[in-house]
This record gives sequence, C-alpha cells and structure tokens, in this order.
Amino acid sequence: MKQISSILRGLCAAVCLSVSTASFAEIDLMQKEVTVAAKATTVRVANNGGQPEYVSISLSRLLNPGVPLDDERLEPIGDSKQPSLYAYPFRMTLAPGQTKTITLKPTRAVETETVYRLDVKPVVKMQAGEHKRAAASIVVNLGFSGLVRQLPGNERRTLAVACEAGGARVSATGNVRYRVEDVEVDGRKIDDFNVYPGVPLPVHGRVVTIPGHPACDGHAG
Repeated sequence: MKQISSILRGLCAAVCLSVSTASFAEIDLMQKEVTVAAKATTVRVANNGGQPEYVSISLSRLLNPGVPLDDERLEPIGDSKQPSLYAYPFRMTLAPGQTKTITLKPTRAVETETVYRLDVKPVVKMQAGEHKRAAASIVVNLGFSGLVRQLPGNERRTLAVACEAGGARVSATGNVRYRVEDVEVDGRKIDDFNVYPGVPLPVHGRVVTIPGHPACDGHAG
C-alpha cells in the first residue's frame, strides 16, 4: 500500500508541475449575449494577459435553444446551405492588452428568432523545442462562448400551455422567445425560463400552475 501511495503522489506531482501558468489564456469575450436585427453588429474580444494570443472564431446555430447546456445541438454555420448570419474574421492575433472586434453580419431576414453560439478559442502554438516536451505537458486551451440572437422584423410573444399526464408542455407560439415566469410546480415556485418557437419544453409535476393559463393537474387535456 505504501508503494502504491508513493507512486500516486509522484504521478500527481508530475501532472501538477507540468501545467504551465502561461498556458492559461487570458482572452475575454466582452459581450456574452448579443442581439442582431437588420444591420451588422460587433462584439469585442480582449487580451487581458501579458503574452500575445492567437484566437479562432466560430459561429454555430443552436438547433434546440432553451434546453440545458449539455443537451444543446449545434450546427456550424459552414455546414448550413443558406446561413442567415455569419461572423468574421475567423481568426485574429491579439497583443497584450489589445482589444479587437468581431463583426456579426446578417445575410437575410429570419421569420423566427434564431439563436447561435459564438465561440472564441485561444490557439496554443508550441515552438520547435516544445514539441519534445509535449508528452510531459498539459496545455490548457480555455475558450469563451457567447449567445447571439437574430430577431425577426416584427416581434410577437405568445405562449400556449398544454396539460399532459405528468405535467404541462409550454410552447412559444409567436416568432420570438417567451419568458415564462412565476411558475409553480406542486406548490413550489421554479426558476424562470425561456421557451423558443419550435422548441416546446415540458414542465414536470403533479400540479403545474402558469400565470394566465388554467392549472394542469396531471391529466392530459
């Protein structure tokens, strides 16, 4: 047991010492949530560190907005046949303390609110001598993800609630997201949430009460 414990401590020490503080990127996406209408808009990216940073930029459409983060499904804009929005440049270099802008440009109008993830990721470049040490090093590549909302011209916010066995199902029947507030499930208030057109969400419980709608008591109807 002592030998195993000693080996584990040695491995931990090796791993911990191999993480260089220089590998932690200091990139910051200034606006974490952006709204795009008919005209182009910009997002600022800053390098708060003491070293130059080379970053890549990508935009993906969120196919099921409103679901938990782990359940999100993304479609890269490059895979879309007719993208309604794109971001440029695709990459940039930032000097220490420098701020640059990313442009979000709509290519066509949308009929319903369309949601995207804007990912800004530092790219770690190793020098020739560093390749030999790559097997004994851990490179931490931290990125930031912002939320981009492309809105239609005339916004309509409406909500439909359908009672189901085991709760309710809420649907945004307008053309933009609907903020569902003050919902009670079995007598307890739950966190407010957004529901988006085309992505109905379930609310599970024996009795679900949503302001402005009849209560659902666990029976479909």
